Amino acid sequence: MILSAILLTFAAFLGLVMELYKKSLRLDKAGEHEIKLVALACSGLLGYVTFRIVAGTGVDGGLNNTPYLVVLYTIAIYLLQLPACMAFWKPLVKKFMERKADE
Repeated sequence: MILSAILLTFAAFLGLVMELYKKSLRLDKAGEHEIKLVALACSGLLGYVTFRIVAGTGVDGGLNNTPYLVVLYTIAIYLLQLPACMAFWKPLVKKFMERKADE
């Protein structure tokens, strides 16, 4: 249960980071492959952080503590960040950017 909460939190955070990356840093000029590559790199970093957190605290949920879990966490965070980005963060960032442009 705690592992799921960690993964969902990191996925939501990554969704926000990616939306801000696309809108603020790249100003909607980033290509699809660039966005996927940056999201995968950030997912890898957060997957490693998740592995270190889980290995250090023992909240692995019965999983054997192997480095292959980094790949599993990376894939899980990458796949979970897509709906978080599209369904939740995209409308909020869009409204914020429109309000900022109107000022």
